[in-house]
Amino acid sequence: MNENLIQVLWVEDDPQITLTYPLEAAQYGIQLVPFSCWEEAEKALLSDFKRWSAIVLDAKCKYKHDSHDNAAVFLTQAIHAIDTICAHKHRILPWFVLSGGSEDELNDLIIDSREEWDGDWKLKKYYSKTTDRDILFHRIPYKARVSPEMQIRLVYYPDVFKAIRKTKLGDDVEVYMEELLLPIHLNNYDGKDYNDKMTLVRKCIELVFQSMAQHGFLPNKKQGEHLILHDKLVGKNGGINNTWCSMIIAGLDIKIGEKVIVKSSKSILPNVLKDSFQRLIEISSAYEHAENKGANEEQLKNSRQTSAFLAMIDKAPYLLHGMVMELCNIILWYAAYLDEHDDEEINALNWEVLKA
Repeated sequence: MNENLIQVLWVEDDPQITLTYPLEAAQYGIQLVPFSCWEEAEKALLSDFKRWSAIVLDAKCKYKHDSHDNAAVFLTQAIHAIDTICAHKHRILPWFVLSGGSEDELNDLIIDSREEWDGDWKLKKYYSKTTDRDILFHRIPYKARVSPEMQIRLVYYPDVFKAIRKTKLGDDVEVYMEELLLPIHLNNYDGKDYNDKMTLVRKCIELVFQSMAQHGFLPNKKQGEHLILHDKLVGKNGGINNTWCSMIIAGLDIKIGEKVIVKSSKSILPNVLKDSFQRLIEISSAYEHAENKGANEEQLKNSRQTSAFLAMIDKAPYLLHGMVMELCNIILWYAAYLDEHDDEEINALNWEVLKA
């Protein structure tokens, strides 16, 4: 997958066309990914829904591998499946018909829902392979970018998503950030529902720490003598000691009781982010964990008491808004810092595990 190109799921079974059209589309910033029948394309759509920005359908194609080419059967079932999947995913995925057929045989098969994104294409309901390819390839990037998800990725926060890909934080971070950022711009959320996404902030930070361990900013499993510490930090059972990780990168020593187990010699954080990691960890953890049920007076005094605060402000979303913007800054900083500090062995000199 070319991450710089708009990903378009394309159902086309002519091998000559699948060799030539993608070369044309790439000049418009589009990667046409061909599938020979709808059954195969539908699996790709369901397994990686967020990858796709649009769908292009050849009219005379197969619904299944062993089906006959039949425009009426194929288009009817494929379009119905797309509408059902998009309704379930709560997202409009624009689809277009690119065909060599005639208007007489196609017009009645292409339903009017296409007008939601393609209503300004008045010439006909589909695009001709012989005369309209250039027009379609011009329109797809525009139509893809006007979808809310693509606006978040390509218009509002392109630097953040570029940084996620550059640092190889993974698809999960992209999905989590999209879920955190999208409601801010749609303004169609309930305060409590949005605040319940606070757990995604913690998950993003955990994945940043996992990446840091891979690059030597934190102990990792490549360093055998640090294996036990690594398991406590970014755990073999999936749990992460976020507080310890945030302390090491802030240049603070890790203690068990009075005994120092990790000596940190340098903070890698700029002053403006000095408290960001720990602040986001504590606020999100306080919201997730137990509403502080069972906590004693001293624990409550030291807790962020996130749920109590949100109740006080009638579950307004602005605390999480601010946390998400802070998380964007963390991701941008990490990408810039990693770009200049990519030597794992040198990075690991910032801390030392002390022997028992």
